[in-house]
Amino acid sequence: ELEMKMAGISGELLIPVDFSDYSMLACRVGFALAQRCRLKPVVIHSFATPYFEGSLAIDDDFTGNYTEDIADMQAGADMQKESERLMRAFKHRIKTAQGEGTLPDIKFSTILSEGIPEDVILQYCRMTPPALVVMATRGIHRKERDLIGSVTAEVLDSCRVPVLAVPQNYGFTTLASIKRLAFFCNLDQNDILSVDTLLRLFDYPEVEITLIPVNPRSGSRTSDKIEALRKYMASNYPAAQFHAKVIGEENFRADFEKFEQEKGIQLMVVPNRKKNILSRLFNPGMAHKLLFEREIPLLALPV
Repeated sequence: ELEMKMAGISGELLIPVDFSDYSMLACRVGFALAQRCRLKPVVIHSFATPYFEGSLAIDDDFTGNYTEDIADMQAGADMQKESERLMRAFKHRIKTAQGEGTLPDIKFSTILSEGIPEDVILQYCRMTPPALVVMATRGIHRKERDLIGSVTAEVLDSCRVPVLAVPQNYGFTTLASIKRLAFFCNLDQNDILSVDTLLRLFDYPEVEITLIPVNPRSGSRTSDKIEALRKYMASNYPAAQFHAKVIGEENFRADFEKFEQEKGIQLMVVPNRKKNILSRLFNPGMAHKLLFEREIPLLALPV
């Protein structure tokens, strides 16, 4: 707790929801992590109301027609009331699940905020940085148009706190069952910092981590560099087992899919660099790409 305060972290775990069934999946994972890491879950929902311009331009003869403005105000008020009703119902679902023992019985809070979902989440993370954001995302078989403007993708690309994305078809049981991780390395100093963040966040668990280099500029000595990194990690974090796997760049996605299935990877970890909007549009990061291709959770660590 002292380390989090010194780092400016609030000691909260943020769970954005849209009241769907896979929002409850995010709560199951988030509450389990909050209990293990001694964090307070904060369930947040945002709603966007029709735009209303506060200062009206009135002409000299006061013959303006404000019917549309009044309709927007009424629609906004109705939307807020509906969101409040849905949040009360969702909060009741959480408390019922806690009473049944399917969710950890820990204190949590709820927030209802007006605005575009990704903007609300990012603003909250800037003002009150949580230790972790847990979000559910739709599965690999979603329609192509659903990928455009994905809230989870926007948050992954821009958020400067760790983000855990959980696909809707993920069969979550317990945190203790997550043992086999794939860690994508840039082969630079940030890899060491990211692994340290990962293991501190999860309290140095006994896990099996495979280091996979993804930096095309690492040169011909990739195998030597990744092996040196593996030895360093094994020496400094003896509770975890470290392996190294070099996958060729030409068929990286297909080869990784084969490796993932053979190894039984349960969590992907990606050091995620902040990019400007043009880079995000034309050259999405590894976290963004993997989010849409795999049906296993992805943890993005900002570097």
